[in-house]
Amino acid sequence: MKKQYFFLAGMPRSGNTLLSSILNQNKDIAVSANSFVSDIFHHGVTLTFGEMFQNFPDFGSLENYLKSVFDSYYKDWDAKYIIDRGPWGTENNLNILENLYGDDIKIICTVRDINEILASFIKLNPTWVDKEIETELNTGMRCNNFHKSDIEVKCEVLMKPSGQLDKSICSLSNLLQSENKKYLHLIEYNDLINDTENVIDELYDFLDIPYYYHHFTGIKEFESNHLKYDDSQYGCDLHRVRSTIEKSNYKVSDILPENVIKKYSNMEFWRNK
Repeated sequence: MKKQYFFLAGMPRSGNTLLSSILNQNKDIAVSANSFVSDIFHHGVTLTFGEMFQNFPDFGSLENYLKSVFDSYYKDWDAKYIIDRGPWGTENNLNILENLYGDDIKIICTVRDINEILASFIKLNPTWVDKEIETELNTGMRCNNFHKSDIEVKCEVLMKPSGQLDKSICSLSNLLQSENKKYLHLIEYNDLINDTENVIDELYDFLDIPYYYHHFTGIKEFESNHLKYDDSQYGCDLHRVRSTIEKSNYKVSDILPENVIKKYSNMEFWRNK
């Protein structure tokens, strides 16, 4: 079966897993979990800077390898349309896609207020954040900031450069450049929750694939290629999906202190473009 590839480059805690669970109801669609396919490409490209490649620069064979990555990786996935989830909008990743597919690229990006994303993480209290703080302290990358609250420090870790949230922000920023907007389809988290059917219909229009009648109650946990997330390493149910579509009933101000809210307010640059 010849597969067609699309891409999901949404921000964490902005509805990616919910959207994926809904789309995966359609047997013709398979949305991946957080994927490292972009890392495979990155590794392949970095080989060109090595001594062995410089000594024998076989660009043709390397290009053949890179062109085969998607089909090889998703060989056993029984779906017509594969949606790979990763930071595909970053400059390097987008260049790779353009070399592979020209202008025939479609990237979905779910977005949400930054403070809401941070509050969602803090409410879940993933253990990996505490481990990251401990690592930074032990390696001298962070001082004991006694003047900062625990939540403020945790938010700094969540927002750190080259972290998952930062990569998704950089990805979206690049996609909003005038020459790249043609690839992008934005989905606001609140629209996904409050106007789900229209959001899904508009997404099918963007992907230009046959419509499918989705149900929006009794949503199942995310599963793809007969596998589910194992969130035990995070110490929380990071990818749990509610069976009914509804927004969590809490205020950001109940989770984040005022100085943190102020620090990360008005960062939603995509709404200005």
